[in-house]
Amino acid sequence: MPKDNDRLRGSSLETSRQLALDALLFLAGDTLRITKFLNATGMEAAELRERAREDTTLVAVLEYLLADESLLLVFAANGGHHPADVAPALERLQREGDMSGGGR
Repeated sequence: MPKDNDRLRGSSLETSRQLALDALLFLAGDTLRITKFLNATGMEAAELRERAREDTTLVAVLEYLLADESLLLVFAANGGHHPADVAPALERLQREGDMSGGGR
């Protein structure tokens, strides 16, 4: 039986991207949450809309979640995700994603 921190190890890059998109939708679903994210990243709302599916943006979303354990736990509880899935998804995106800032 795999350990919790191994849950996403065998998953695809697309699964990691989907988790990050779910996290972005979670942030965008609340004005205060998305405002804090935008302030933390220095992104403007229009830029976020343009770059929402880029791996660099998805990495920023997961890093932001991992920096705030209470937010991470709320995301996991509300989205049916396991909190331990976020760090492996981030690692996969950093390792295998397109970090050039361009499209996928």
